[in-house]
Amino acid sequence: MQGEAFSWFKWMHTNRQLSSWESFVRALELRFGPSTYDNHQAALFKLRQRGSVSKYQANFERVCNRIVGLPPEAVLNCFLSGLHPHIQWEMAILQPSSLSPAFGLARLLEAKFLDSKKPLSALLLPRPFPIMPPPPPKPPFPHCLTPAKMQADRAQGLCFNCDENFGSGHRCKAKQFLLVLAVEGDSHDLSIDIVIMISKYPSRTR
Repeated sequence: MQGEAFSWFKWMHTNRQLSSWESFVRALELRFGPSTYDNHQAALFKLRQRGSVSKYQANFERVCNRIVGLPPEAVLNCFLSGLHPHIQWEMAILQPSSLSPAFGLARLLEAKFLDSKKPLSALLLPRPFPIMPPPPPKPPFPHCLTPAKMQADRAQGLCFNCDENFGSGHRCKAKQFLLVLAVEGDSHDLSIDIVIMISKYPSRTR
């Protein structure tokens, strides 16, 4: 003995309170044992797993040892109902017939869930739809350069392609090429359309 228990024993022995072994055991239970007014059966029914299965099993056995006369089936149901919900679901499928295999199965299921490293709630969540890449940019739409526009640009000294000032060594910022389309018809009604499109070759021609 040590600590508080040794101090109690020394006081009881000095004051001749320990006349026999039976009286010593009875006095020891009254001093350090659980209260006789505790409802251990109610405590067993309310017991829940808060940590690991091993810790829950130790607490369950500690409370269960203080109860006499509870049917084995009721003890088994108390243990199963106190487990974590995701372990309870698996145990309901396995249906252990007694307490000893229930202890072993609960530890195995706990190890399986810990090994997966994913909580069951994460497995049940719907997967988000993958984000689609943006569509590729559409090619530039060609536009027509009318004879009137050509004449106006020439008069102002502008480039036909980019509407910037035209001079020696001029290069368009946007690389383009010119496509001249002649429309067949009466010579008096002849019109010329110049279609400007993006190209990898810069145009330097007036």
